Amino acid sequence: MFNPFLKIDEMTDDVLLDKINEVANRVSQARRSGISYNMIQQLEQVYHQLNTAYQERIMLKNTKMDTKIIEVGDIEGEKDE
Repeated sequence: MFNPFLKIDEMTDDVLLDKINEVANRVSQARRSGISYNMIQQLEQVYHQLNTAYQERIMLKNTKMDTKIIEVGDIEGEKDE
């Protein structure tokens, strides 16, 4: 989901993690204080957006682009003799 108020691309990994923790704490505080369900749901959406962005960022960093394909063997019956 796109959120024009969150500039996720401009955040470093540490800033993004801090923002995730901040929003998670706010959700927790909102639940304890009895704020309306709609407000809590909006905070949870922001939390999930931040968390998804962080997971995607980590996944891209851990993906190796220089992978090589090696042939391990032949599947029986697939190769014409």
